[in-house]
Amino acid sequence: MEQIINYLESFNQVSIIIRLVLATLFGGIIGIEREAKRHSAGFRTFTLVCLGSALATIVNLYLWDITGNTDTARISAAVVSGVGFLGVGTIIVTSRNQVRGLTTAATLWATAALGIALGAGMLFASTISFVLIMLTIGVFSYFSRYISKHNRIITFYVEIEKEHELDLILDFVKNKNYRVLSMEKKKKKIAKNCDLSVTFEVDMQKNHDHDHFINDVSALDGILYVEEIEY
Repeated sequence: MEQIINYLESFNQVSIIIRLVLATLFGGIIGIEREAKRHSAGFRTFTLVCLGSALATIVNLYLWDITGNTDTARISAAVVSGVGFLGVGTIIVTSRNQVRGLTTAATLWATAALGIALGAGMLFASTISFVLIMLTIGVFSYFSRYISKHNRIITFYVEIEKEHELDLILDFVKNKNYRVLSMEKKKKKIAKNCDLSVTFEVDMQKNHDHDHFINDVSALDGILYVEEIEY
């Protein structure tokens, strides 16, 4: 078994094929998970990033193998930088200051690193990394969502029918012994008869169910629309 692993991790035509196939497979699986959640970068993007990273690393190793004097980290470093710019394209900020795409950008970068490791022939480390990446974006996402939905700070966007009814929200926060950390008026509105739209950041002093808080705010008079802003 050890001899087989050593052979596959050495630089030869069979190992090159296996590295490229695994890069395509691992990148595709990660991309399917992202596309299933309707993120901007999906199956094809992740497949190409992982495969391209692996191929670039193989080319770098090949050049070193035939010349003996090529910097084996040069192309890999360029791949990491290039994918960083690609990841920026998946990050957007909505009109209500919601930041979208950070996880997808980070996953793209990690997938590129996975491709580099596969291209370098680190099959065992690559497989472990693939499993950990899938755990992070899959299982751990539920844990992360639970934490964000139950911490003491909540940011929410609200549209109010009449501007003077803003006092109802402020009174609600005060009566609950909460504290307004910031309040920003917004120009864009969803409801046609909205007179004022505001983004609030509120400290609830202790961990609290955000859905319950949003329901309480939506029940106030004059509230046309309310939603939590998630980061």
